[in-house]
Amino acid sequence: MKRRDLMRLAPAALVAGAAPPAGAVGVEETPVMKLFREWQPLHQFVCTSASAGMPDEEWNPLHDRVWDIADRIFATPAQTAQDFIAKVICHTVWGEHGLPDEGQNPSLWAEARALIGGAA
Repeated sequence: MKRRDLMRLAPAALVAGAAPPAGAVGVEETPVMKLFREWQPLHQFVCTSASAGMPDEEWNPLHDRVWDIADRIFATPAQTAQDFIAKVICHTVWGEHGLPDEGQNPSLWAEARALIGGAA
């Protein structure tokens, strides 16, 4: 394939990247995923250089909102494996922190067991 061919495919690749995942068309988003979609861009803004230089009186409420949404995600039961992964991302802040063990967060691990059919 020549570079010219790749350039012709670029617009299609952009459209494909914006499309919802296969099987998601017409499917109602779960409560966890609705919250996660709210949390993700706000977290990205608050916890990166994008918010650098903001006055504390503007930044603090945004930071509090990030963790308010995260707390709501943690409190909302996972209905799907995707929900569980969203919870893991929030708990670990994209892998920056470890997951709590079962003693620290039994409900998270109960959800994990339920998602794999109760296997130990």
